[in-house]
Amino acid sequence: MEGSYMEDWSNNACLGYIISGMQRAGYSREEIKKVVRSVYYEFDFKSVDEAKDIYNKSEY
Repeated sequence: MEGSYMEDWSNNACLGYIISGMQRAGYSREEIKKVVRSVYYEFDFKSVDEAKDIYNKSEY
């Protein structure tokens, strides 16, 4: 794989994964909209490494 993960990172791709997963799981448009807006907001306050650490420490 060429380049670092930062070069491959895309907020829009991340949001696309979220939307796709939530649609597959049967969430409503309003639920998806709420989560997408919440995640979009977090892009301004968390680095990729911070978000990765949160995920790695989570139960998910």
